[in-house]
Amino acid sequence: MTVIGERTGLERTMAFGADVIPRERFTSVAFLELEYERLWGRVWQIACRLEEIPNPGDFVEYTIGDRSALVVRDATGAVNAFANTCPHRGTRLGDGCGSFRGEIRCRFHGWRWDLEGNNTFILDDHEFPPMTDEETALAPLTVDTWGGFVFIHFGADPEPLLDFLAPIPALMDPYRPERMRYTGLKRTIMPANWKVVIDAFNEGYHLSATHPELLQWKDDAALEYEVYATHTRYGGAGEPKPSPRLGIDPSEVDQTELLARKIQDLIDNLPGYFGPDDLAALGEVARTPLPEDVTAGDYYLNRRRTGAVARGLDWTHLSDEQVLGGDDVLMFPSVLGPAVAGGWFLYRCRPNGMDPNSSIFELWTLDERTVDAPETPMPEVQVFPDPKAHDWGLIVNQDVDNFEAIQTGLRVPGRGLHWNRRQEMGVRRFHEVLDRYLFDAPT
Repeated sequence: MTVIGERTGLERTMAFGADVIPRERFTSVAFLELEYERLWGRVWQIACRLEEIPNPGDFVEYTIGDRSALVVRDATGAVNAFANTCPHRGTRLGDGCGSFRGEIRCRFHGWRWDLEGNNTFILDDHEFPPMTDEETALAPLTVDTWGGFVFIHFGADPEPLLDFLAPIPALMDPYRPERMRYTGLKRTIMPANWKVVIDAFNEGYHLSATHPELLQWKDDAALEYEVYATHTRYGGAGEPKPSPRLGIDPSEVDQTELLARKIQDLIDNLPGYFGPDDLAALGEVARTPLPEDVTAGDYYLNRRRTGAVARGLDWTHLSDEQVLGGDDVLMFPSVLGPAVAGGWFLYRCRPNGMDPNSSIFELWTLDERTVDAPETPMPEVQVFPDPKAHDWGLIVNQDVDNFEAIQTGLRVPGRGLHWNRRQEMGVRRFHEVLDRYLFDAPT
């Protein structure tokens, strides 16, 4: 890496050490190529969740650019990952998701492997020159799990997963993500660079302009922001309170109306934020007048906790803020979203081939289950060719409506982009960490 005054070529797109974010980071094919070369092969990334591969032989394909991995459950229950390519002539071995029925087989010439990647059959093997077991086996990838998520790494000898994720596990383990299960999976192609989408969900500065209805019950000025070595977090502001931007006298706030507005907004406008059982209980709360001299925050907190007990969930270790508002974290580079007691609302976004102006976007909703809850069938992945033709709920719809306008505007030649030092510190940190991978920036 060179100093700022000496930067040439793609180094001029660096955000580290600069006062602005260059637009070319979001629009340049050359920058996208650099990401594929220097980022995606060198970073842990979520491929799937364990409940997607419950039985021996079950697999999920994960792709990023030209890289493709198979995550496979073997006969012992262990999870393995392999490069999704036949060592004979390169054929892709699995597409999407499914089950290998005891073995992996190449459709081209019939080579076979067990679920641990060892070769078990080569047609007319005597006609080949001598080959070692390693040469005929599927190429293994490093795989590990945390919180029910399966992470893979395409590089050699990566740092331990928990070291890479720190301090995310310490922040999120209290929510027990390993006990959560999908309630919904949605996928589309967004008309914006993947970083446009990540940046949009990685700050609360946009709430007053993009989601003004939330200010009726969310004190956006109380949001707290933190950045770490690799990841970011923001949260707080869980107690129902109008934003000070509205200039409402706190003594004039109707607490019953305030609580009903928050609950109804989350139910109607952010579908999947609450699980089905939580949803039913909160719907009743929204229709119930508050006792005299009880604030919306206290009543909402009490009803959430008592509702959890009724469903067999133990939240005694969770703070009031974790029950009321939770934590919104970015697991660099591509997964982020808010968790609150009982569930997690997550976005995953990654590049779409060689098009810097679009991205593969997924919305996952997760619901906490009791320890002894029976496993239920996975919900089907819903795929929407046109993101604007689907109703994601008002809040996500508003974000989706912004993305194309942002990407179109970024292609207009102009100065670099500015960031708010407090409310967009997570955006800046994300780009600094990205520069660590792309340019060896000392971040």
